[in-house]
Amino acid sequence: MRSPRSLIKLTPYNGSGSLETFLAKFENTAKYLGWTDVDKYYHLCASLEGAAGQILWDAGPQATTESITRLLQTRFGNEFQAERFKAELSARRRNPRESLQQLYQDICRLVALAYPSSEVALSNYVAKEAFITSLDDPRLQLEVMKKEPRNIEEALNYATKLEAHCP
Repeated sequence: MRSPRSLIKLTPYNGSGSLETFLAKFENTAKYLGWTDVDKYYHLCASLEGAAGQILWDAGPQATTESITRLLQTRFGNEFQAERFKAELSARRRNPRESLQQLYQDICRLVALAYPSSEVALSNYVAKEAFITSLDDPRLQLEVMKKEPRNIEEALNYATKLEAHCP
């Protein structure tokens, strides 16, 4: 019979998802399973596929877990792509037939990526302002602003109520 620990498997990383999420799972799995530095290196190498797997070619024969992680962070990490996410956030507008909830979730995602280490108050302010701007409906924007929401959740709540009452 297998132990519960042997059932834990690290999912592959191909460069398209969140690197930070993958690395957090990797570190937690390594800690839980008691991997040595050598174990961590080989498990990390084995879990890289596609564009992320190309890192192994560039890492060279002297590569370590740390050097591969640094290369991954440079190419796929959010830290070096914050400006791109800020631009996406400022250009983001609500699509036709997109629900307010979907817009809210995407704005929250972009704020987290654009301002990964920011203070909560700043992130809340940026998220609220970006959400109101992205509504792309001057009447709805004005009505939400009149309510003076303190955060993005309040802005979403007001926008949802206003849209339901005045379609």
